[in-house]
Amino acid sequence: MKFILSFFILTTFLFAQCNKVNNKRFTIIENKVFDKKTKLTWMRCSAGSKWKKNIGCTQTPQIMSFYEAKDLEKNLKNAWRLPTFDELRTIFDNKCEKNAINSKLFPDIKLLSNFAPYWSSTSVDNLPNLIYYVDFIDKTMDAHSKGFSMFVRLVKSENE
Repeated sequence: MKFILSFFILTTFLFAQCNKVNNKRFTIIENKVFDKKTKLTWMRCSAGSKWKKNIGCTQTPQIMSFYEAKDLEKNLKNAWRLPTFDELRTIFDNKCEKNAINSKLFPDIKLLSNFAPYWSSTSVDNLPNLIYYVDFIDKTMDAHSKGFSMFVRLVKSENE
């Protein structure tokens, strides 16, 4: 019985850690999250979702091909862009029980059900038609062809 109780307390604690914001590393500013470690600013809502004060992300995130994601990037202001694969991996948290991303920082992940693949801007070496992605629900990192549809989370560097 002690083992079961200890296991329950430990797993509850680990799950709770995923939903807390590490204030030493992240600063939430309304619809953005600043990562002090990487000096990156992330949009809290995926492309297609809209931030609403006191509510969070509204509307279902939009899926798009890599080509559409690059078109979106071209039309954006204030240096918002697709993250590199290495940048996208910095918000991947495999310790989380349900999703591999902190839902306090990125609340629209709760709007998605079975998968949440997000485009990076990085192509596979020697295979430029394959682009790396991270799936924050099934906890995978892989590459896919540019015509496949995925989600987009925008980022900008501190100096951009």
